[in-house]
Amino acid sequence: MKSTVFAAILGVVYIVTMVTALHEPIPPPPHKDLVGNARWMVKFSNVSILATHSSFLDGYPFAQNKDVADGHFMEALSSGVPYVYASGMATIAKDFMKDPRVTMSYSAEFTHWCQDQGLDNDDPRCGKVMLSGEMEALTDSNEITWAKYGMFSRHPNTAHWPPSHGFTFYKLNIKNIFTLDYFGGATKHLNVTEYLDYKFQF
Repeated sequence: MKSTVFAAILGVVYIVTMVTALHEPIPPPPHKDLVGNARWMVKFSNVSILATHSSFLDGYPFAQNKDVADGHFMEALSSGVPYVYASGMATIAKDFMKDPRVTMSYSAEFTHWCQDQGLDNDDPRCGKVMLSGEMEALTDSNEITWAKYGMFSRHPNTAHWPPSHGFTFYKLNIKNIFTLDYFGGATKHLNVTEYLDYKFQF
């Protein structure tokens, strides 16, 4: 009887540990590793602030928080490329079609790391990265499979959104990277090739 109870307790502890682990990103690289920190924020963020050229407010930018994915949350595999899932009926998708140029903003605060470290979002040590480029609808089957894998694992409800609404996967073709993760000022033009080629060392 005692062994059965003990086994049950161990099972509960194991489940709680696993659930907690799924919500705790691996700590970011040292702040001197600008490329690594940029990739870390994109990898471990489930949302981004997506800024477009508005299709309904002529001449104004328009920003919206958007579900994003770069692979499965708790796997090292990532591409550094943000993927989003949007309906053609959505305002933000209409913006893409009018002008594909966007900026996607990330903060280490989105991962809760800054809060855990007692850092305010505006503290330079709370990392930020802004990826600017052009949104592109996915057509390649392998890319769509990868986008689904990340999006549907991080945001399970999205897998059940109505097909009749014309949901499509988009990726950002990155043209510029602006990043800040410490005192001393931002890097306004991080090397895009180095960013995309970066390999995590977990």
